[in-house]
Amino acid sequence: MKEFTNYTAGPRGINTEAGTVWLEPGQSVEIDAKTIKGAIPDLGKAPAAADTSEIDGLKDQVADLTKQVEALTAEKADLTKQVEALTKPADAKK
Repeated sequence: MKEFTNYTAGPRGINTEAGTVWLEPGQSVEIDAKTIKGAIPDLGKAPAAADTSEIDGLKDQVADLTKQVEALTAEKADLTKQVEALTKPADAKK
């Protein structure tokens, strides 16, 4: 038995003596190679292992930028309160 995995975006069919075996994207199946009729369709290639170090670095950058945005938002709120206090009409101060 040989294992076949469909790495393409669409379904693929492998013709066997018993009929066509359809594989959906990502699906694997074991088929006896002796029962296959005709050529095996292009099933694509397995994706390469992801380099998580780059992803982790980007996550750290996002966390740092999020902290900066939160700090600036708090600073803006403080400045808005100061502006409101300084621009109140004279009657409101009494």
